[in-house]
Amino acid sequence: MTYDSPFAALGNTRDTAEVEAQVAAIVGSFAPGHDLTRIAGSFELLDRSFDGNLSGYQKLKTLYHNRTHTNEVVLCTARMLHGLHLAGQGLDGDHIDAALIGALMHDVGYLMNDEEASGTGAQFTASHVMRGVEFTRRHLTDLPPALLEATTKVILLTDHRKHPGWVTFDNLQQQRAAYATATADLIGQMANREYLERVLLLYFEFEEAQMGGFADIHDLLEKTTAFYRMTKGRLDQDLNGMSVCLARHFGKQQGAERNFYQESIDRNLDYLDSVVKTGREHRLERLKRGGVVEKVLDLSASH
Repeated sequence: MTYDSPFAALGNTRDTAEVEAQVAAIVGSFAPGHDLTRIAGSFELLDRSFDGNLSGYQKLKTLYHNRTHTNEVVLCTARMLHGLHLAGQGLDGDHIDAALIGALMHDVGYLMNDEEASGTGAQFTASHVMRGVEFTRRHLTDLPPALLEATTKVILLTDHRKHPGWVTFDNLQQQRAAYATATADLIGQMANREYLERVLLLYFEFEEAQMGGFADIHDLLEKTTAFYRMTKGRLDQDLNGMSVCLARHFGKQQGAERNFYQESIDRNLDYLDSVVKTGREHRLERLKRGGVVEKVLDLSASH
């Protein structure tokens, strides 16, 4: 199948059941016979947690770091693992699980427990990675110890404020699993069709966390291209340029050896360039996807 739009090639990440089915199909294509029980259990745990059905926790309230973001990361991770396999750098069963379970749990630290009375969880931006590790250790005790350890290292590497060298890996498989998920975390979100709209929601998370130093949503939009340049440096240098493997995945799965994630990011950045050249009073009129701007205007009025 050939896609006119790279966004269409990436698929729907709003539908968790569809994402889980795609992850299972991708893993089955390169690791036939792989037991998906642990991955399915983690999807189920996340469903309960984010929906507010896990004892001791409130439902997920963060505006940007929501279920769609987690879905795009775990799906991109599965595609990364397939690409790595095709490049002769495949992972064994435990590390496939570590990468995918780590992707599912990487932002679970934004969840608030019942005692945390105020805020959306965004106030934990600086500590959410460690909170996610603690959550994973507490709620995935049925994982074998070595797999649980590898999974927590995957989560730790998604702290993009730190150089990957801050995590010590026991072996190359662990490192590959973590690099795959950390790469997917960055490119999955920036390739989303609604990324530019969702960046506006990220502003409110940063404001709540008292981080970022942006004057307003326009300031954040204007600095997003520079953020991508910094991110690309991390992807290409710190994370070993692993995203090039995605073209192999799409070549095998969709018959076109193209990196649809990079193509989608490039489209977003090209459109962003034209948006920021528009007068501030008319910018939001050009960001129409997903009904996000309406939510942003409501939030701005209440702040």
